[in-house]
Amino acid sequence: MPLEVLVAGRRLEALVRVRNVIWVFTAACNLDCIHCYVARWRGLRELSLEEKLRLVREIAELGVEHVGLTGGEPLIHPHFPRLAREIVDHGMTYHVVTNATMVRREAAEMLARHEAHAIVSVDGPPEIHDRMRGPGAFRMLEKGVATLREAGVEYSSVMAVSRLNYRHAAEAVEAAYRLGAVEAALIPVMPVGRAREARVYVGIEEYRVAVKAAAARAEELGLPLSLWCTPFAPLLTRRRVYYWSCRLSPTIDIDPAGRLLLCDVLDIVVADASRQGLRKAVEEYERHPLVKLVENPPRLPEPCQRCMLRGSCRGGCYARALLLRGDLNAGDPLCPLIVAWTPKA
Repeated sequence: MPLEVLVAGRRLEALVRVRNVIWVFTAACNLDCIHCYVARWRGLRELSLEEKLRLVREIAELGVEHVGLTGGEPLIHPHFPRLAREIVDHGMTYHVVTNATMVRREAAEMLARHEAHAIVSVDGPPEIHDRMRGPGAFRMLEKGVATLREAGVEYSSVMAVSRLNYRHAAEAVEAAYRLGAVEAALIPVMPVGRAREARVYVGIEEYRVAVKAAAARAEELGLPLSLWCTPFAPLLTRRRVYYWSCRLSPTIDIDPAGRLLLCDVLDIVVADASRQGLRKAVEEYERHPLVKLVENPPRLPEPCQRCMLRGSCRGGCYARALLLRGDLNAGDPLCPLIVAWTPKA
């Protein structure tokens, strides 16, 4: 049954499925990280402010509850304050993913007024963090986090696990705890963009080392730990961690040009909100055969069929499977069951 929502006094029928939007609204950034996947979009035409505001209104009309604003670096973008205000004015909540090197007091105070959550990149101790993000990045991060904390902004951390820092996952959790994060997270660096060129994305053994160390340290500190893009998490650690599968998530990814993507690390455009409006784009997205293929895979590898997690994991990260195995449903290359089953070349 359709959901009805009120937007600007008008009663609109909303699509029930989409509840969250992850919007990479800009590729602009003040850093030049070795593992960045968004830099590939720096030549892409970004939506104008007017187009962005229209997209926010269309997001609200669909009954979306939450928007994730990411980049690039959202906090350096001149459109960010206006976008954030528009999101809140339309009854939605938002979070921002930031490297926290350019946090101005005005931005922090706005986030606090909006009760918005910040997700801050913390990739290890200072020397390791700087190796991935550039000299002085950790020092600027500390200043930015202090500004967030003074304004009363709640924030969590996320570590991009790569071959450069996987042995420092426990230290990344410790740094997050020391900086006052309410939660820590790990995300495996994906084999795309600069990470693929530099070959710094992780394999199963590196990621397993990182997960075990981070989970143990987080448990000692009493800090909640989430494992992003790891729907097979119980196969890596028995400690309590939070995880989910994007195959089952009521979330869409939108790029800086307003296009709906199968995943924000894949250049597979499913629909275009800038051309056809978001409602029609979402309707096209939900009918698209590739979307149906990843949500309800017709056949998965044998280990997945026998796995206790098959109902939720459904083959793990389809983007990683496509990038490294050539098939959306070939099984996640970071899953230990898939790795053990796959014949060695």
